[in-house]
Amino acid sequence: MGESDARLGASGFTLRAWVDESMQAGATGVGLYLLAAAVTDPASCEPMRDRLRALVPKGKSRLHWRDEDDGLRRRIADAVAGLDLTALVVVGQGYVARRQERARRVCMERLFFELENMGTSSITLESRTPSLNAKDLAMVAGLRGRGSLKGVRVEFGLPSVEPMLWIPDAVAGAVGAARSGRDGTARDRMAAVVEEITIVVR
Repeated sequence: MGESDARLGASGFTLRAWVDESMQAGATGVGLYLLAAAVTDPASCEPMRDRLRALVPKGKSRLHWRDEDDGLRRRIADAVAGLDLTALVVVGQGYVARRQERARRVCMERLFFELENMGTSSITLESRTPSLNAKDLAMVAGLRGRGSLKGVRVEFGLPSVEPMLWIPDAVAGAVGAARSGRDGTARDRMAAVVEEITIVVR
């Protein structure tokens, strides 16, 4: 589903987004914070879940990008590239670990703006800890209070339960590796579905 197709969600079908983060530390301590979203029609997700589950190695319960070897990462990238979705990634430059929550807020505000403009009606964030989830909900409440986030529902999900969360995990990891100059292979394989937005988070 390309950009023009995704934007049909505003007047056509329902769109839902699944969101995960990745951090890439630089050699100087300044790196990247990435927030990725997999956006698609929820009615089409079950075949996607099945395709992803088929890639899970024996003895494991899920895919987790940072834990996989290069061969499996290539297979995951090829699977993601073949799915009917848009993977939108906000890349925050200037990230430092001690300001992770600020970087998340800045990237989340931009990502939510883009998702709402696409016609997304529901966003599932990968659950973190109860206290960090509460911070996300406080930010969402602030956006609603400013009128910046209107009809979008925001909730939390677990990757152990929801394979759709494996997609933004993989996309964020692949884009981060490419942006940091380590390996752009997986990002290139996903190119047909990935859109990137670069901002500064300092």
